[in-house]
Amino acid sequence: MSNTDRPDQRPVPAPDVVTTPDQVTIRRAPRFSVFILGGAVLGFLVTVVVVALTMGIDRGDQQETTGFAGLVGYFSLYGVSIGMLVGALVAVVLDRVSSRRAASLTAERVTVDPVPETVDGELDDPDAPQPGPGAPQPGH
Repeated sequence: MSNTDRPDQRPVPAPDVVTTPDQVTIRRAPRFSVFILGGAVLGFLVTVVVVALTMGIDRGDQQETTGFAGLVGYFSLYGVSIGMLVGALVAVVLDRVSSRRAASLTAERVTVDPVPETVDGELDDPDAPQPGPGAPQPGH
């Protein structure tokens, strides 16, 4: 019996490897959701500051019926909306700038086909003679 007859010392066939070149573009793109959310938070903070600064303004004979929280709640609808719009516009401008600075590179796509195995874990040998229809099956 030779050493190549033992299953653990048989040479393992190499998998099929196919390499194809692809042209890819590399660039840094902004995350729009971060800019929109940041604009909303900044818009809310600006609204709070503006309402706080205008609370002490002398309005003559008018009586104040709305408190600080009510004014912030009402005007934050405008502040948050405008902040989200400004954040989205900043993200679009940064996206345009990053697309101009994009680099084009050649990448290799590697496709590896695995080596087929039989049910009992041994490797299939496509060059080996196949058993006839009446021959006993290994492992049964």
